[in-house]
Amino acid sequence: MIVESKGDIIYLSGDLVSNQWRTIRTAAGLILKRHSHGVIVECGGLTSCTPEGAETFYDMMHFIERKKARIIVANLPKIVKEALAHVPEVRSRLAVAANVDEARRSLELTHSALIDQGANQHASGLLILALSGGKADGYAIAVATGIARMRSLKVVALFPILVPQSLPTDTPMPEAEERADSALKVAHEIFKAKQIPVNLTIERSRSLAAAVDAVAREMDERTAIISLPDADVRKGEPAKTANELLEKLGSEVILVRPPKDA
Repeated sequence: MIVESKGDIIYLSGDLVSNQWRTIRTAAGLILKRHSHGVIVECGGLTSCTPEGAETFYDMMHFIERKKARIIVANLPKIVKEALAHVPEVRSRLAVAANVDEARRSLELTHSALIDQGANQHASGLLILALSGGKADGYAIAVATGIARMRSLKVVALFPILVPQSLPTDTPMPEAEERADSALKVAHEIFKAKQIPVNLTIERSRSLAAAVDAVAREMDERTAIISLPDADVRKGEPAKTANELLEKLGSEVILVRPPKDA
């Protein structure tokens, strides 16, 4: 097997018939020093793979996760997918992208946190604002603005990316990530214009309640303003999400939806 590295990518080609982690480890370590957000493994050049060779991905994944980074494999040939099916720990946790561009976009977006200290240096706490990318976002931002000013709080603008149970949580979700990027940029511009300090973040989770709770546990301030999903009769939204949040969240919660005629 041939191993090459360039930028944030490790390229694998040839036959992967035994565990090659020792060969790859140095390259992975150097990439993480330059790109702490994570590593992309381009597998399009692999021509064969055995279950023993697939163990390479387990060791690589374990090493990178210990570094608090992400690993995404791209252009995974069918023959490699079949070999990975024999390694349960890898099959259930390894994030797969269709191509390198999709993988890089996911890494850059979900591991970035744009912090704007703003003009207000006297914030006394933090306020969570969970966005949905829907019609309620503008109303939720307005509520967050009022409360942040009244209580002198810094805002944590959160966009939860909900990953289905059938996929590893680090799996790239291009459409959701695009909505997250757009929604957070809008929020940032509004808070910046109003001189309210804001931290933009993305949380990958199985549910909205779990995403909000994961952020809230790290904060002393326990208030969460949540933009509810757009109305969808078939899915029972936004009532379904509202009931779940009220049942599962222990912090102060403010749920926001647009007027029914909006």
